[in-house]
Amino acid sequence: MATVSYPIHALKLKGNQIRVPLGNTCKPWFGLDCFLIPMPSNLEFSTLKELRLLPRNKCFYWEFIYEKEVVIKPQ
Repeated sequence: MATVSYPIHALKLKGNQIRVPLGNTCKPWFGLDCFLIPMPSNLEFSTLKELRLLPRNKCFYWEFIYEKEVVIKPQ
């Protein structure tokens, strides 16, 4: 299995869960067109840039890629 990346424009926020589409190929095989994962309470959906699904050790992990504001302190 390989890592799958979803750009933010492919994802939708429904309540406090993120809707992740599976595509047209998976729908006939499994009867599902999407799945939902919980949105972390410490992030905002508007700051997300990408979602990565990582298969590791017989489990799936997700990484939230987001943009963080860099604050430069004056010297």
